[in-house]
Amino acid sequence: MQSQVTEISPVLVEVKVEVPWDEVRKDMEDGYARMQKVARIKGFRPGKVPRSVVKQLFASQVRHEVLTALVEKGLFAAIEEHKLEPVATPDVVPTPMVDGQPMAFTAKLEVRPKVENLDTDGLQVARPSSEVPEADVDREIERLRLENATIAAPEPARSAKKGDLLVIDYHVSIDGDVKPDMSANDHAVELDGERLLPEFEAGLVDANVGDEKTIAVKFADDHGNAALRGKAAEFRVTVKELKERTLPAVDDEFAKDCGDFPTLLELRLDIRKRLEETAKRRSDGALRDLVVERLVDKNPVPVPPSLIKQEEQRMVQEFAQFLSMTGQMSTPLSEEMHNTMHARAERKVLAAILLGELARREKMDVSNDEIEKRFAEIAERTGKHVAKVRVDYAGDRREQLVSQLLQDKLLDYLLARATIVDAPAASDAAASTAEVATSEGPG
Repeated sequence: MQSQVTEISPVLVEVKVEVPWDEVRKDMEDGYARMQKVARIKGFRPGKVPRSVVKQLFASQVRHEVLTALVEKGLFAAIEEHKLEPVATPDVVPTPMVDGQPMAFTAKLEVRPKVENLDTDGLQVARPSSEVPEADVDREIERLRLENATIAAPEPARSAKKGDLLVIDYHVSIDGDVKPDMSANDHAVELDGERLLPEFEAGLVDANVGDEKTIAVKFADDHGNAALRGKAAEFRVTVKELKERTLPAVDDEFAKDCGDFPTLLELRLDIRKRLEETAKRRSDGALRDLVVERLVDKNPVPVPPSLIKQEEQRMVQEFAQFLSMTGQMSTPLSEEMHNTMHARAERKVLAAILLGELARREKMDVSNDEIEKRFAEIAERTGKHVAKVRVDYAGDRREQLVSQLLQDKLLDYLLARATIVDAPAASDAAASTAEVATSEGPG
């Protein structure tokens, strides 16, 4: 069996394999012999069917089985001989089998690229600030006030105003067409200036319990739901309940209600400590991400398209799950979002390739002692016996743990060689997060 490999690109090769006729003939004869033992043909006892009859009836089946087996065997042998690292199912093109002639086939194979020069020197990263401004503590205090607020109908009864909580029924029409799937009963809304469409919220201000209102809304041209972009909507709303939230005063009594804190100062100190711990973890995580980004920037290597596609599909599934968990309707990705995901997927796959190459060059692996140490840490954190943790982390979970431990070692190696500077402190404003526009309801 002979094989030849031609590189089409750094991530695609063509493999040509030729199997001598003597080997093909032997496998064919072996195939007929197996078929002769199991064939059930009327007029012949099991195992006594003449070879000539077997060949006449089952030649096509035997040829197919032999061809399939030889392609698999030949491709595996070529991969081993030429030290290829395939990353996807090969595209095989066999030639017809002709008696007395070698059997040949070609296969196009996506392979892991060879990293000739892995450059890990001179990586420069800026550690994100972990400073916690006083405004962050104030925001946490306000969050606790909201958690400890009392919610009740105002006395005496009044019209709705900003900050109130309403329970409403609403029915929706889009360009005159009634949309039952977008309507809702006993729907809770808050007039906080953040979650509702501005026109919709403005239409609820000054409403009273029992009011029936018609609110016109024009959806933006770039709305998250493509079917609603630029559309005119009409909401017929019935206000069923109106409640107000009364926030507690920020004093020592408030601190006691929030936990075992005798004074407001001790509560603020505890909040600061927790926020600083969270900020430190976030900063450390961001630093590790950044050093990988610099590694990718410094080592441009072609990436197999199939691996990019797999990662992109995984990201799309995660995005769809996020939308589902947050009660939002999944919509087709825009071209811009698709391009963004594709670029992120490509960099993520490249990062994995480079880290794998780094592990190979530096002969990094994870020892049993390191695994046991992590098991002990998990046991201490969860309160489980270490033997139970071992059982919990059997099979795939153990492999995932080992992969994470190896990645941690690789990132520690890169950070030890990198030049790290402190980034400027962020402003007091809270970090903004990208909003995903809802595709249904008034919000």
